[in-house]
Parts: sequence; structure tokens; C-alpha cells
Amino acid sequence: MKDNIFVATKQSFCNFLETLSKTYTVVSPYGEENYFFEVFKGKFVFNKYRPVTSLRQFFVPSQQFLGSYFLEKTVKKKPFCIVGVKACDLQSLKIQDYVFLESEIDEEYKNMRDNNIIISSDCIAFKNVCFCVGLDINPYPEELFDLNISLVDDVLLVEVGSLKGKKLIEENQSIFQNARESYLEERTVSRSKLVEEIRRSLKEQGLPSKEILYELVRKGYEKNIWEEEALKCVECGACIMNCPTCHCFLIFDTKEGSYFLRGRIWDGCQYKNFSRVAGGANPLKLRAQRLRNRYIKKFEFFPDRIGIYACTGCGRCIESCIAKIDLREIFRYLYNYNKKSKV
Repeated sequence: MKDNIFVATKQSFCNFLETLSKTYTVVSPYGEENYFFEVFKGKFVFNKYRPVTSLRQFFVPSQQFLGSYFLEKTVKKKPFCIVGVKACDLQSLKIQDYVFLESEIDEEYKNMRDNNIIISSDCIAFKNVCFCVGLDINPYPEELFDLNISLVDDVLLVEVGSLKGKKLIEENQSIFQNARESYLEERTVSRSKLVEEIRRSLKEQGLPSKEILYELVRKGYEKNIWEEEALKCVECGACIMNCPTCHCFLIFDTKEGSYFLRGRIWDGCQYKNFSRVAGGANPLKLRAQRLRNRYIKKFEFFPDRIGIYACTGCGRCIESCIAKIDLREIFRYLYNYNKKSKV
């Protein structure tokens, strides 16, 4: 029996979240088929799969105050406790950490990473757009969480993943009891069953294996697929705004009375003016170039830099695209084209 796994009833876990609300702004999923993060309202919902919005919003907010001129302004907020985070979103933190902590430390981001609590949870189902297993990401968290919860026999298994998580358990010992070995065995069976279900789904979809995605993007640089798919694109930006690993931003200054504020907002490579320079030149002037750039960045640039794809298989870009541009279809096209060219 593992000494870092405990058990709690749903009601006692709900009481635990109530206690945390005194120190943290607790956010947890609400909904039935589509889940959204909302401030905890006294009812705990175990989300079957990832929420509509990603973890990114809590560590790199879509609009963020950075500083001011001629004004002493401080913004103090309670740290977050984020509940119901899935493995695909935890994986995205590796990309965000590289961007904001690797070469130069972004203090705002570091503070958010240091002070916030992540309570993740296993997936117990999946959406038809999910392809995490195809990228060797299991649908249950294995790292980067403080606590992780699994649903077994209508009770919750709570696994400790960090010192912060261990401290939370120690401070609330009346809520958590040691887990029986049978619970751990049932969790293993449930996890394996879901992995096999996703694998069967991916096989039916014909998604190429993870190992060749890098080469497909490199060899597909001049293919017509980018122009064909770009004709559908309306440049709404849903794919980049919903992606958990996208990280580009725009710094802006604004006048407010007699002083000025500096902030940053999300930006992205699918917007026409994103890469335009001061002289007016734009290396990504065409939509096809911008679409291709997104794939190059995620499936070539990041593997070259840190050895992992900047895609977690969450499927949000597929789900949110009003033009029905599907990452899986693009890779199927590149795979089939490459296969024919070798014949």
C-alpha cells in the first residue's frame, strides 16, 4: 500500500475545498457534458474529461497588469487552488515553464507557479477530439500536481504529488484516511481500460504515430495542404486562444487619467499583424504561412529545443474551430502524401 495515497468521501472532500476557500480562490469545474472553471460554490463536480478552457488562464492571464508610470499601484489577490485539472493541461506547463522560466525568469509567472495549488484528477471518459494517448500522454496525471483525485467506487482516492500537497493532507488529517489496496487495484484497472478505449478510437481515426509527426511537418513544408486548409480559416483565433501551450503576448501601454499603465494581453501567430515589423514587412503575410507556422512551432521548434511537442492532444483547437480545420486530418494528409511519394 502506498503511503502517499488517501481516501475521502465526496462530501468530506467538498468540506476540504470549503476550508481551502478561506486561503485560496478555489476554482473547480461545473457542468455536465461541457465543463467550465468557476469559483467553487459549495458543490464538487468530478469532471469526466478536461474543461473547455485550459490551465493557461491561471498562470498567464489573458489580460495582465504589469506596472505603472507615476502611480504606485499594487494588485493583491488570493492565490488560486485549481481543481479538476487533467493530464493534458499539466503537460502544457512544461511548455509554459520553458518560455517564462528558462532563459529569463518572468516574476509574475513564477509567483503564480509558486503560490497556486493544483488539484488534478483522472479522466474517466474522453471526447471524440481527444488524442492525448497518441502523444504518449496518459489520461491520468503522473506528475506536476500537488494532489490528484481518482474516482473509485464512488469515493475519491487522493494522491500526494508535492510537498505542498503533503502539507494540505497533514493539515486536514480528519478528512483523509489511508486507502485500501483494493482501491489502488481498481484504479489501475480503470485507467488501463480508458487508455485502451482511446487507443482504439485513434486507430479508427488513422492518426499517424507520435514518432513521425516531426518528420511529417518538416517534409510537408511545401505541400498544398496549407493553402487548402487556409482557405477555410476566418482568422478568429479560437485555436490559439484555447490552446494550453500557446504563449505569445503583446505588451501595451494605456493612459488612465494622469498616469499610464503597462499590461500584456494574449496574441498569436494566426493573426495577420502578429509578425509585421515596424517597416511594414511581414514574413507571415499569407494565411497559409501562418497556419503552417503554428504546426512548425509545435511539432518542430519545441522538439528541437526541449524534446517534446508543444501539443498535448487536448483537441481544443479542433473543437473550437468554426471552419472545422482538424489537426488530425492535416497529419493524415501529410502521412498519406509521404507514403505515396515513396511508392
